[in-house]
Amino acid sequence: MRAEVASVLATLLAESTRVPTLELDRIGEVIGTMRIDPTEIEALLDALEAEGRTLVFPSGAQGVAILKQVIPASRALAKALGHTPSIDEIAQKSGVSAAEVRRALLLAKVMSRGSK
Repeated sequence: MRAEVASVLATLLAESTRVPTLELDRIGEVIGTMRIDPTEIEALLDALEAEGRTLVFPSGAQGVAILKQVIPASRALAKALGHTPSIDEIAQKSGVSAAEVRRALLLAKVMSRGSK
């Protein structure tokens, strides 16, 4: 795990010692503008869960609406580019901010974990 991602993990673990629940929005806030790819997001979520943290969706449906913009853009870019697109590429294609793309990808990862 890159040092930047490890720092995000340490911050989130420190913040959630008393209440082991983390909202996806908070994870996105701590990641901020850092460049992070989907593989690193997966590793971060795995590490948080391994430490006993429960990941929860934020209240409201805005995350799902943004996810509906991000996923088709990501798939189209992957097909056109032949590789996993970056956060910035997805943001440009979908018309949402990079921070919203990060949150949407976190939401997608957590949603897919619940269906296993």
